[in-house]
Amino acid sequence: MTWVKAGNKVRFLLPAVVYRPGGSGSPEEPPATYQSYVAYLREQAGYHANWRDEKTTTVSGRATTLLTGNTNEPMDGSFGCPTAKADPGKDCFGLQPDYDFRVAVIDAPGGPLVAWTPVDTTQVVNTSPVFRRFEGMLQTLTFR
Repeated sequence: MTWVKAGNKVRFLLPAVVYRPGGSGSPEEPPATYQSYVAYLREQAGYHANWRDEKTTTVSGRATTLLTGNTNEPMDGSFGCPTAKADPGKDCFGLQPDYDFRVAVIDAPGGPLVAWTPVDTTQVVNTSPVFRRFEGMLQTLTFR
């Protein structure tokens, strides 16, 4: 799901598959638990991901980890893909050069829910306001 309003973009994804940086180039089952998905993201630091500003919180009473990331190399599919047959370069998601991403991994029913907002760092120098809005929006979510 993608939400776009006044230059802000937020995406939500329950990954069907992931393309692991440094992997075989074939789709893999995504990490099945919240904790394993957060560990999977941290491991991407060995493959051009730069993570910072990590913190834990809750969203609708569910454990959530927030991280800010960027990269100097495209990481297509590293967050995941919405379907198993998705094209990693067109239909999947991951860190991209010239963007900072504020990422939330939520311990949701059915597996980790990944949400993020990207900011084009060639256009915006101070990402803090965008990331604060994203975190505020997350606090309005409820799970049924």
